[in-house]
Amino acid sequence: MHLWRRNSLKKRLILYFMVIIVIMSALNVYPYYSISVLMSRMSSTFELNVELNQLNNTLEQLNHAYENYLETKHSKNLDDYYRYSNDLGEQANAIRIDNSSVENMLVMNDIRNMIKNYLNETDAAVSARRSRMVEAYLFHYEESVKIRQYIAEYIQKLNNTMFFQNTDRYTSVRKSIQLVQTLNIGVITSIFALTIVLILWFTYRITKPIFELSKAADEITHGNFNVPKVLVTSNDEIGIMAEAFNRMTASIREYINEINEKVVLERRLQEKEMENLIIKANLREAELHALQSQINPHFLFNTLNAGAQLAMMEGADRACSFMENAAELFRYNMRNLDKAVTVGDEIRNVENYMHLLNERFADKIEFIMEKEEHILDLKIPCMILQPIVENAFIHGISDVEYMGRISLSAGHVEGYAVISIKDNGKGMSADKVREIMNGAKAEEPDPGNRHGGHTNGIGLNNVQSRLKIFYSREEILKIYSEPGQGTEVVLYIPMESGQSVS
Repeated sequence: MHLWRRNSLKKRLILYFMVIIVIMSALNVYPYYSISVLMSRMSSTFELNVELNQLNNTLEQLNHAYENYLETKHSKNLDDYYRYSNDLGEQANAIRIDNSSVENMLVMNDIRNMIKNYLNETDAAVSARRSRMVEAYLFHYEESVKIRQYIAEYIQKLNNTMFFQNTDRYTSVRKSIQLVQTLNIGVITSIFALTIVLILWFTYRITKPIFELSKAADEITHGNFNVPKVLVTSNDEIGIMAEAFNRMTASIREYINEINEKVVLERRLQEKEMENLIIKANLREAELHALQSQINPHFLFNTLNAGAQLAMMEGADRACSFMENAAELFRYNMRNLDKAVTVGDEIRNVENYMHLLNERFADKIEFIMEKEEHILDLKIPCMILQPIVENAFIHGISDVEYMGRISLSAGHVEGYAVISIKDNGKGMSADKVREIMNGAKAEEPDPGNRHGGHTNGIGLNNVQSRLKIFYSREEILKIYSEPGQGTEVVLYIPMESGQSVS
């Protein structure tokens, strides 16, 4: 309705088509009317001849019934006589002669008068015959025969006259038909020419702005986003499309400017990544020096704490946070694996580990955490979650080209604390999952791995075995994975067996 209120393309199309339809309808009505008038003239041309012939036939039938009655005096012949007498009078009075021919009118009046006299004589002859008046009967019969002959001659004379006049009228009507045909051809030609003009004009009005739009769109496809605005003065759908196109080009230019700004930011991030690489190289060098110097874990933990304090004093907050998380991770790794901890402790250890990974790999890993507070105090063996998360990183997302994602969710379902660790990495086949669940060590640390292998030497097989012993259950861990679809490791911890740690 909004477009209809405007000067819409739909409205204009309907208007143009309605004009063409009206003109074509008028073109069809005109020849129909002309032919109807001409047919009426043709009908009137020969109608009087037909009426005269009918009048003559009725006169013959009347005379036949009249003479039969005079010969036989049969009642049926008398009935026919009276019926034909009545028909003859009505037909004579019904004939109308065109006022343009006075002579024909006079002849027709003479025929009507003679018919009256003829009927009077026949009636008198019939009455005399019924009364057995022979002389009167013969007299009226002879008079009626004379009058009938005159009537037939006059009808033939008028019929011949009308025939010749009708021939002239037919010639005139035929010329009129030829004129109507010529006019129809002229009107059809005019309508055809007008239609072509309207089509060309309307096509030009539509295609001109569309051509401008296509030209501007072609410039954009060739990388020229600074095209001028497409100016369309029509207030229809083409104008709306031009306005939308102009807004689109403006949005594209704004988007390109935003992309350029993002390129600058990415360049800065690359510089930061180079700094992180330098930090990582320094860490590897420190690891090598620690191995060469046979530094024990306690000495390394104390050294990291000292380095964190020194970084804090010098204002290097990021380096300080990195070393604090590394120290926390090493301190947690030094715990006795046989001692139970809480789910909350395990989750905090995973968070420290993920912090180190994000610093090492320049935020190329996304870590998502969801946890329910009431299960954080449940008992769980030490070093369970961090090895699974580390396994997801090394075997799942370390070599992918896209943004790696590891999600950890901790909740409860029907008496179980359910802890899920899921990645969007390479995944593995069903045979590989069965091997791991059956105790294979294929997921154990790879010494040649470019990311340095596991931090603590604890693989998924170790985790599974300790969980089964701790909870005295076989079905405590499940793995869901498909090649190219990532991997999910789910722990099902009984709530009644995992009481809070005091």
